[in-house]
Amino acid sequence: MIRSVHAFALACLLLSGCGDEARSWIAEVRADSEAAETAEGTEAIVALERLLAREVPDDVAEEDARVVRQDAHERLAQLLLERGDPERARREVEEGLALGERDDVFTANLLTLRGRIFEAQGRDHEAARDYHRALRIHEALLDRALGR
Repeated sequence: MIRSVHAFALACLLLSGCGDEARSWIAEVRADSEAAETAEGTEAIVALERLLAREVPDDVAEEDARVVRQDAHERLAQLLLERGDPERARREVEEGLALGERDDVFTANLLTLRGRIFEAQGRDHEAARDYHRALRIHEALLDRALGR
């Protein structure tokens, strides 16, 4: 995720497509993301919750905000699952998916994690459905990357 935020920030600065509010938001979410990356346990959870609580300025493109936020939801859900809270983890995944499902790695990661949550809850049919959707996204991404 840190690379995503850095790439977004660089593109924004180079293209001068960001206003002061967007630049401030980028700096804040970058700091939150880095804090979550280096922290453990509760501190990492707090950093990701802080990132997600930040209001997205109007001059940040919707798709850019979506990927940053979906990544944070997935990372937070992973931490919650590791802490033994699969229901809260599932809610985080659902919030991430509610931002918009695309054929991209962010949606696939959320679907894969929800599949793991369902599997842990003995909901094998739902887990298989999410794993299959994630696999189809990854296959489409691979086809695009190989020019097929």
